[in-house]
This record gives sequence, C-alpha cells and structure tokens, in this order.
Amino acid sequence: MSQLIAFTGPEQVEVQTFDPPAFGDNELLIRTEYSGVSQGTEVWALTGRRRELTFPTVPGYQSVGIVEAVGANVTGFAVGQRVLFHASRLPEDATDTWMGGHVSHAISPTTGDPPPRVVPEGVDPKTAALAAMWAVSLRGVDMLTLKPNDLVVVTGLGLIGQAAAQLARLRGAIVVASDLHPTRLDLAKAYSADLVVDARASGLAEAIRGLRPKGADVVIDTTGRVDMFAPCVDLLRPLGQFLMQGFYPQHVNFDFHVTHLKRPTIHISCGIGDTQRVLELFRFDRLPAGPLITDVVPVDRAPAMYRRMLDADPNVLGVVFDWRGVS
Repeated sequence: MSQLIAFTGPEQVEVQTFDPPAFGDNELLIRTEYSGVSQGTEVWALTGRRRELTFPTVPGYQSVGIVEAVGANVTGFAVGQRVLFHASRLPEDATDTWMGGHVSHAISPTTGDPPPRVVPEGVDPKTAALAAMWAVSLRGVDMLTLKPNDLVVVTGLGLIGQAAAQLARLRGAIVVASDLHPTRLDLAKAYSADLVVDARASGLAEAIRGLRPKGADVVIDTTGRVDMFAPCVDLLRPLGQFLMQGFYPQHVNFDFHVTHLKRPTIHISCGIGDTQRVLELFRFDRLPAGPLITDVVPVDRAPAMYRRMLDADPNVLGVVFDWRGVS
C-alpha cells in the first residue's frame, strides 16, 4: 500500500495510505526515495494561510525517485532513471492541489510545468530533493540585472535566502547576508555569503554604508515580513533593485514619498525557475546545497518534523523525508 503525507486541518499532519490512480500514457510511475520540504510554502499551507489550498491537502513539490514505468507517449525517460518531480496525480477523491509531492509512489505527468527532470549522475538524491528551493531563488535572481562586484544584501537565511546568496555570488556579486539566528548565520558564513550580519545587533545599515556609502545595488528580502519593506528600501542606493522573494500573507503598505525618492526597481518573484540548470550546477559543485540539509527523517516522523517547523525551530533548515522504508 502506498503512503502520503496529508495536512488534514490547521496544524494537523497525518501519514496515510492510498491507492495510486491508474497509470496514463503521458505519465511516469515513480517510486520515491526522498522528498524535500519547502518550509515557507508548506507551513503557510499547514496553518491555512495559502488561499489557493484547502484541507485536506497533500503538500510537497520537490521529490526524487526511480522510474518504474514509462507511459506509451513519453520520450526522454527510461525505467531505472532517477528523476526529480514536482507534482503527482492523486486519486480522484483527493482535494485539488498544485503540489502532491510527498508520496511514496507517484504518478507524475511529463507535461507538467515544470516537468520531471533526470537527475545527473553524481548528484546526491537528498540534495536533488531540495533543487526546487534553489530554482525558486534562481527565478528571482534571473529577474535582476546583476554585474560583477555589485553589492547584494540578502535578508532572511532560510533555504531561499541561502540559495539567493549563493546564486548572486556565482554571478560575481559581493553578498552581505543577515538573519536573527546563529545557526543560519554560521551556515551562510561558511557556504553562502561574503559577510554575515546578526540582525539582532541592528548593524546591517552601518555595515552596508561602510562598504558602499550610497547603499547596496540590490536587496533581496526572503523573510515574508511586511515590516521589512521600509528597512530594505533604506539599504538601497538610488536606482537600486529590490527583489521581494518571500511570500507575504499580509498587505504590504509603504511610504510612497520615501520610496519614490530612491526610485528603485521592485521585482516580485513567484514560482519555480529552471530546475535543470540547478541540477547541473549541483553536478559540478557550483552550489553548496548539501551542507544546508539539517534533517533527513523517515516519513513516519513527518508529524513531529512539521511541529518543529511550526514552532519555528531556527536549527531546522533543509528538511528531507526518507521514503525508502516504504514498501
């Protein structure tokens, strides 16, 4: 019997059994090895603050597994390949969701957006199971005009922030990253940023002005906090760029006069970027994603793991569920 993770109500998580639907001509049948957690999206969904999702729902949109069968109309995939997939078709009586990745056996359409991707040889499947996090950040960074030696500030050092910092550095930027939590600051210092600033010390603005008196070229906010809008604009130089990379469940209000004087370009990113590019960067060790995985847990411990995320445990960063024990 197959298993899935279900959000059955606000802050309610269960591991349930299910019968996968019939296999189609344009689909892959995949036995899941690992599925990665998008903490922001999934915690918002679990607390009922993603308007497009209703209970019960099956979360998850980045899973890795082995292809067990290939539909008659499918090309480019073969039985035995390891693939990254972002959604699965659930039984007809399941609540509609654009996710559905936390399942032990997936019926994954090859016509999805994004479609499944073959995981290159040499890429750790646990790391590949978090590739969508880097792809989300990639979509945002691709919206920016970045030049070598630009000063980029990243506020918030969850996986999206860490990934954005790594991608900006890959393009030659100097990256200053800030967060409240020592564990995340230490990881950013080791793997993601050139300079880290403890936000509790309130020294970010001074650090930026010390490097560039007129302000940063780019600020990327991943906190999802509406009260960060004004401080982020303040960090920018005139005509700088502000990327709102977080998910903001509240209305964003801002002082137009102050913002107008800075004349920033404001980018709002949504969705997953090119996961194939991310997997290739993982393949050649251009993005140190593996060290940011803090928890690999069997799927039967999912309810306890989500409780840690609901409690905002700052030591939880990259979370991967292990499905290999599910028959």
